[in-house]
Amino acid sequence: MATGSRNNKSQQIVSRVPLEVIAELEKVKEPGESTAGFVVTSIKGEIKRRQRQKKQETPKG
Repeated sequence: MATGSRNNKSQQIVSRVPLEVIAELEKVKEPGESTAGFVVTSIKGEIKRRQRQKKQETPKG
């Protein structure tokens, strides 16, 4: 049983989010989708976007 904010598969993070962002999030979440699932999917997408952006900025050769 996990007793803290971290276990073998995940870590809990806490972040303050502006109320208008939360309102927009609630409007676009799929039926049955959790906020945690939405946030994790969003973070993964942003990581990939930044990795692609970084590759484009790095000169080849």
